[in-house]
Amino acid sequence: MIEESRTKNTIKNVKTGAIVQIINKLMAFIVRTVFIKMLNSEYLGINGLFTNILTILSFTELGIGTAIIFNMYKPIAIHDNEKLKSLMKLYKKCYIIIGCIVFFLGILVIPFMGVIIKETPKIKENINCIYILFLFNTASSYFFTYKKSIISAYQKQSIINNIDSLFYLIKSILEIIFLIITRNYIVYLIIQILGTLLENIVLAKKADKMFPFIKEKNVKALDKKEKKGILSNVKSLVVYKFGTVIMNGTDNILISSLVNVETVGLCSNYTLIIQSIKSVVETALNGVTASVGNLNAVASNEQKKDIFYQLTFINYLIYSFCAIAFIILLNPFIALWLGNEYVLNIGVSISLAISFWVEGLRNPGYIFRTTLGLFEKGKITPYIGAIANIVISIILCKCFGVVGIFIGTTIAQLVSYSWIDPYLIHKYSFNTSFKEYLKKYIIYAVVFAIELFMCLFINSYIRIDGIMKFIMQIIIVVIVPNTINLIVFYKTQEYNSLKDKFIYPIVRKLRKR
Repeated sequence: MIEESRTKNTIKNVKTGAIVQIINKLMAFIVRTVFIKMLNSEYLGINGLFTNILTILSFTELGIGTAIIFNMYKPIAIHDNEKLKSLMKLYKKCYIIIGCIVFFLGILVIPFMGVIIKETPKIKENINCIYILFLFNTASSYFFTYKKSIISAYQKQSIINNIDSLFYLIKSILEIIFLIITRNYIVYLIIQILGTLLENIVLAKKADKMFPFIKEKNVKALDKKEKKGILSNVKSLVVYKFGTVIMNGTDNILISSLVNVETVGLCSNYTLIIQSIKSVVETALNGVTASVGNLNAVASNEQKKDIFYQLTFINYLIYSFCAIAFIILLNPFIALWLGNEYVLNIGVSISLAISFWVEGLRNPGYIFRTTLGLFEKGKITPYIGAIANIVISIILCKCFGVVGIFIGTTIAQLVSYSWIDPYLIHKYSFNTSFKEYLKKYIIYAVVFAIELFMCLFINSYIRIDGIMKFIMQIIIVVIVPNTINLIVFYKTQEYNSLKDKFIYPIVRKLRKR
């Protein structure tokens, strides 16, 4: 019964997560199109740059959310509402402090704007005013968002997804209307702020209604031993998170300071597409996180290992297909969507796609590491990645321009995250050799390279232009990688498990219809 409920919740979370993200990203494309027509690429660059800066500042979240959600899994399993109340109280206090810290640190960045932005952008608004609005939007969200954690921990991510989708739709429509009417970037930002605030308030009210016990005043404080354990995990996570945001959140800052803010805007069209697909995939896959957390609390090592390898295989299939699609289709799509003046060197597409693939394959390791509570292990690794990213990106930027920055990020991922999380969970949870995972990773990389080569080879023989060429490229991307994957992995345990649990049930449902 527990297994059935876990599977049911997982499928529901995955389904709603994917649908919501697809709707959201379609709206994002429409908003982006109107944005470019009504404003210019300088504003796109500022948008991307400040988003990166605030991503880095968000490291002050310190991993408290992850640590507390991890501590929720057991109380939820045994229906210990008193413990959940105590955790939520701690969560609330922490996030109020975090919101204040984010705002304070954000203010300290203002004097350094001249260093971060190499060339003053050609815009009519005050750059500091724009930044403060970005900062307020990020900092204020911490005062309400903590209640989402209990909804997620109860495997009800679909509720969050639905509310998020509704607000995103309304916000996008308002952004489009006011961009057309006013052509004013400040108005655009104010709509975003109001949307964020209202969404978090609605989610907080929903959590109160679903779990009325969290509103009760008689809340026991966590005992010192348990609080010490949480704080220990938080200390480990802050190191991990800080390194992560430095590695993944500095590309736009480096482009702005080493190249110019306009290039940030041009690159942002590529990253919008990639991040849109990534958000759909990750939201769907993150729907399994709470279920994995529940699984890790009760399952045997062998069961955990089987699920991990199944999840890794699913990630490989999805991210390989998407990465090849990016390399083949990104430039043609940008040309059709915005025009040839917005098309960048093919090296940008390739470097971004490979970075996307490398990052995607580490998702299962990260999910298992956090849900297993292995916070203390490997906490220094992100610093290795962060330092490697900055140093290598700066060096390669001088040789290859903006492409070098993206290559630097990929190399940093390979020398840090790509192997450390799988190594840790094999050693401390599965109690098996890491070599099995390494072997599979190499096989996945080789097959991915073969698929990419075949697609590029076939694509080179297409002699037509325009929309018909784009359609032919889509056909190549759909057929070639999936055919090769079917041939190579048809007899593997991971493929058969995927077939039995997901493909056959879907086929049976379609036949009934």
